[in-house]
Amino acid sequence: MGTLTVASMSTFTSCKDYDDDISNLQGQIDKLATADQLSQKVSELQALINSNQNGISSLETKLNDVKKTADSKATLDQVKDILAGYATNESVTKEANEIVNAAIKALQEKDIKDLKALIETAQGKADQAVKDAADAKADILKTLEDYALKSDVETAQGTADDALAKAIANKTAIENALKTLGTGFDEKNTVAAAIEAINGQLTAKNTGLAGLDGRLSVIEAALKSDESGDKLTNLKLKIDNIENKLKDIIGQYSTMVTDVQLYDFAKNNIYDPIYAGFDQKLNFVQAEELDNVFPGEGVADAQFKFEKGKYFVGEDSLLVRVSPVDAELTTSNVSLLNSQGKELNDLIEVTGAHRYDGLLTSRATGDVNTGLWVVKFKAKDLGDAFKAAAAVKKNNADKNILYSVAVKNTYTTDETKDRRVTSEYGVTLATEKAIHAYDFTVNGTSINDIHNRYYMCEDGTSTRGVQELVWTNNDKPSTTVITEGDKANAASRYHGQDNRHWENILAVEKGGDIVIDFTKANPSPKDFGVKGFYVTLDEKFALESAPSELNAWNSYSYENVGYKKNGTTYQPAKLFTGNKGTIKIQDLGNVKGDVIGFRVYAVNYDGTLTDPDGRAFYVAVGDAKVDMTIPATTVSLDKATASTAQPKFVSPKVAVDFSKYDFDANDAWVVTAEDKDHKKPTEFTVKYFKADGTEVSELNKDVKFVQFVLTQPNKFIDDETYTVSTTLKKNISGATAEVGTVTASFKKVMPTEAPTFGYRDGFDKFEYIIPTNDYTVAADAEGNYINKSGKFDFRNILIINNNATAWNGFDLFGEGVFNFKVANGTYNWDNNNNKFVLTDAKATISGAEQYILNVNNGGANLVDNKTERTITADFVYKNISKQLVENANGEKEYQNVDYTQPSPSSEKIVYCSWMKTFDVAANGGDNWTGRAEVKDNKGNVKVSYIAPANVVTWSQTATATTLNLSKVDAKVADLKVIPSSVAGTVKGTDLKTFFTNGVIALVKGKYGTVWTTSTDGKQINPYFTAEFTNGNIVLTQSNQTTIPSNVKGGLIHFTVRDCFGNLKAIQLPFVIKMPEVTARKH
Repeated sequence: MGTLTVASMSTFTSCKDYDDDISNLQGQIDKLATADQLSQKVSELQALINSNQNGISSLETKLNDVKKTADSKATLDQVKDILAGYATNESVTKEANEIVNAAIKALQEKDIKDLKALIETAQGKADQAVKDAADAKADILKTLEDYALKSDVETAQGTADDALAKAIANKTAIENALKTLGTGFDEKNTVAAAIEAINGQLTAKNTGLAGLDGRLSVIEAALKSDESGDKLTNLKLKIDNIENKLKDIIGQYSTMVTDVQLYDFAKNNIYDPIYAGFDQKLNFVQAEELDNVFPGEGVADAQFKFEKGKYFVGEDSLLVRVSPVDAELTTSNVSLLNSQGKELNDLIEVTGAHRYDGLLTSRATGDVNTGLWVVKFKAKDLGDAFKAAAAVKKNNADKNILYSVAVKNTYTTDETKDRRVTSEYGVTLATEKAIHAYDFTVNGTSINDIHNRYYMCEDGTSTRGVQELVWTNNDKPSTTVITEGDKANAASRYHGQDNRHWENILAVEKGGDIVIDFTKANPSPKDFGVKGFYVTLDEKFALESAPSELNAWNSYSYENVGYKKNGTTYQPAKLFTGNKGTIKIQDLGNVKGDVIGFRVYAVNYDGTLTDPDGRAFYVAVGDAKVDMTIPATTVSLDKATASTAQPKFVSPKVAVDFSKYDFDANDAWVVTAEDKDHKKPTEFTVKYFKADGTEVSELNKDVKFVQFVLTQPNKFIDDETYTVSTTLKKNISGATAEVGTVTASFKKVMPTEAPTFGYRDGFDKFEYIIPTNDYTVAADAEGNYINKSGKFDFRNILIINNNATAWNGFDLFGEGVFNFKVANGTYNWDNNNNKFVLTDAKATISGAEQYILNVNNGGANLVDNKTERTITADFVYKNISKQLVENANGEKEYQNVDYTQPSPSSEKIVYCSWMKTFDVAANGGDNWTGRAEVKDNKGNVKVSYIAPANVVTWSQTATATTLNLSKVDAKVADLKVIPSSVAGTVKGTDLKTFFTNGVIALVKGKYGTVWTTSTDGKQINPYFTAEFTNGNIVLTQSNQTTIPSNVKGGLIHFTVRDCFGNLKAIQLPFVIKMPEVTARKH
C-alpha cells in the first residue's frame, strides 16, 4: 500500500532520522494543532479499508439478488448512458486531488483557512454525488425490471452499486480529511507522515479514490464475461484475499516498532535473582560430538548416533525494550546487525520472542505491557565463520565485534528497502563448551542421598567383588571405558567415589511413578543435561540368596525398564530423550514388599557416557498407597479444664478401622492447609483408644477410636474447620515406605452456655451500697452538699451456679470469670456537654478488688431506695478464642481474645442507703415527751417516770430555750444488712448521735432549716422561732407579751439528708408551759 511503503528511504534508518524530518517540518508549521501520528495514520487507513470492504461485500449480496430477478428488456447501452456521470465521479476525484494539493500547501505554509474551505466545497459535492447515485440506481433498476435481459439487469445492478459505493467512499474520505485537519498535529508527531496519509487516502494507486474507478471497471468486466454467475466464487476468493492482506498490513502498521533498546539486568544488579540471566553477550554453549552409538544393539528400544565434527548448540537470550509498549516482536522481524549494515541471518537464527513477565520492582506489571521482550538466538555454525563474526584482530589482540538488535518496522516487496530501527551497538558473540552431566534425582531425591550396594547387600552379603566403575577424571568422560594400561580412564571404587552405602533406601509404591531427572535445580547456561538415558535392573549386585533375588526381580513386571522377563526373554529398556523419564514397578505378584535395585545409563550431548557402567539406586516398594478419610467431627470446650490456665477443646471419640492397613509407624499429625490467618497451628494432639475404651499411646491396627484435642485452642480461629493428616508407614529393609495418608477434619465450635447466678441466702434486690470512705455528709468548697458515690461487692451478695463446682470444677468467682453489668447504673462525666450522663455500671474483673460494682452518684441521686435496675452478666472464657479484631492502628488482624457468653440469669437490684430503715420514734419517744410513773396495785413502780424534754416556759420577755435532741429516740431498724465496714457510723439510739456523727445534715426548707408551727401545722412560727445549734434545737419566744391559755404547744419541723441525697422530714412536738398568771382569751 502506498501509505506504508517508503521506497525512497535508505535500507536502515534510525529513530534519529525521523526526528530530523520532524524538526525540518516543525520549523515551518510550529503550533499547527495536535494529533498522534501513528494513531491517525492507522485510523485513516482502517476507515478507507472499511469503506471499500463494505462496498465489496454489498456488491456480492446484490449480485446474488440480481440473479434471482426476472429477465428484463432494457439495453445495457441505455443503462450505461444514464450511469455514465456516476461511474467514475471524475468531478469528485478532481476535487479530491485539489484537496490534497491544498492540504500540503496549507500545512507547509501554516495556513489552513483555504484548505478547510476547499474541503467543505468538496464535501457538498460528495453529498450530492451520493444522493444522485442512489436516485439514479432506483430509477434505472425500476425501468429495467420489465424490459431488460437478465445479463443487462445484472450489469446495471453492478454498475449502479459501484457508482453508489464510489460516491459514498468519496464522501467518507473527504470527511476524514476534514477531521484530520481539524484535529491537527503537535510537536510529538511527524507532519510529513500526516500529509502522506491524506495523500494516500485520496490519490494512492491501489487504495485511494483515484483508483476506485479502475477497480470498479475490472469488477464490471468480470461480471459481463460471466453472465451465469459461475465466477462469483472466484471473485469472492479474490476479494477475501484482498481483505485479509489489508488486515495483515493494518496489523503490522499498528504494532510496528519505533524504538528498541538493550536492557541489561546483570549490569544493574548481579546479586539479585530477579535481575539475573540477561546481559549483552550471546554465549552459545556447544557440545562437539564424538563418534559413538548409545546404547548397544538390543539394549533399549532406540539408539543415539553421534558423529565427530557435528555440534549440539544451545540457545541464549537478550532482553530488549521496545516502543511503543504494545508493539509486537516476531522471529521474522528481529535480526542482529553490525555497524556496517550486515545481518547475521546466515549464522544466527532467531528462535523465539516473547514478552518478559518478570517483576522489575515490588509491584507486579499484571496485564499491562511493559515493552520488555526476551529474544532467543541460536547459532547455526560455530566454525570459522562464527569466529570471524565474533571478533577481529586489532593491534595483535582480538576485539569483539559489536552488534545491535535490528527490528523491521516496514514491509515491502523489495527486502532491500525494508526499514529498520536499531538498538545501541553492544551485543557480543561468544561460545564455550557445555558441562558434562553426572547427578540426577529420583522422585525429587538426589541420587547422592539414595542407597547403593557399594560394600554389601542389606543381608550382609559382600559386594566388594563386583566392579563399580567411576571415571578417574570426572571432567573427562569418554565414549569408551578403558580399565587397564596407560590409557585407562576408569577404575572400580576409585577413591571411594559414589559410595552411597549408608544412605537410605528410597521408598516407592507399587504402580507409582519413579521419575528420574537430570535437570539441575539452578542450572547455568552450560548445563545441558543429558542427551538421553535408559534404566535396567541392577543385576550384578543382586546377590542376596543368589540367584533367588534376581529371579524375584525378574518375576515382577515393570514399565520402561530393561530386564529379563520371567528370567528368559529380555525386555528392552525405554531410551528416554532429554533429562527426564519415568519408570514403574507395576506388579510384585503376591509379595507385599521388596527392595529392588535399578541402574541408570546416560549419555552426554557429545556422546560421552556420564558414568562408565551406570549408577545404581535402590528402592523399597510397598503396596500402592490406600488413603483413609476419617468422618468429620467437631472440637468443643472441655468444661473440666475451663478454669485452668490453658483450657482444652476435645472432640467426641470418632470410630476408625485400621485393621486392613499394614503399617508399623505414622508421621506426626499436621494441619494440611493454612487458615485465614495464614497459619498452620500445631498445638493439638490425637488420642487413640482400643475397642474397650482403653487409651493407647501410639497408633496401631487395634485402634478403634481417635479423639482430637486442641491443647491451645486460642491458636485456632473460632468456628474454622481444619483438615489434618498423618501418613502411615512401613519399614522395608531399613527403608520407610508410605502405606497411606489418613485425613480428618474438625470444626472448632465455641461454647454457647454460661453458668447462672442469683442472690445469696438472706440477700434480696434491696442492696445497701458501701459509700466512698464513710456515711458522713459532704459539702463542696461553697458549702453545697454533694451526693456521695459508692460500690457493691457482688462476690459477697451473689452466688454463681449455686456454688456447684461440677460445672467446670472450680470456684466460679475466679478472676475474670464474669462480666457483671447494671443497666443505667452509674454516671459518667460528659466533657463535651459538661454534665453527668447516665450509663451502664460494670463490675471490675481484675485487680485488688474483684467483682466490685462502682457507682458514680454525681448526678441525680441513684441510691434512692426505690428504683429497680437489672443485673446481667457475661461469662468470660479465657485462652480459648482467636478472632478477627481491630488493632490499635484500626487494622483488622487475628488476635487471642476473651470469649464471652451471656448468662441465662438476671436479677433486679435497688440501690439502698442506710436511711431506708432509719426512723425517729413517734413524737420523739418517751425521752422527748416524758412518761408518767406507773405503779402496780401494791404501790410498786412498774414504769418509771421520765421528765419531758420538750417543754418551754412562756414569759413576758423574749426567752430562748434549748431542747436536747439526744432525748429524741432514733435508730436504723435493719442495721444488720448495713455493710459492716460502715455500720458503726449509723449505729445510734438518739437523733443527736446521728447529727454528731455527721451522717445526717439539715436541709434548708421553705421556712428555713428549722421552724415551728401551730399544733395543726397551719401557722408558721406563731410564738416561737427555731434554730439548730450543736445538735440541739433552740426555741426563741416571739415578742408577744401574752398567749392564749388554750395554746398548749406546737410542732418543730426540719428535714435531714444522708450522704447520697436522700431526704427525711422530721416533726417533733413541744409543750408550752404557762406562767402563773396568764392572759385572758380575747
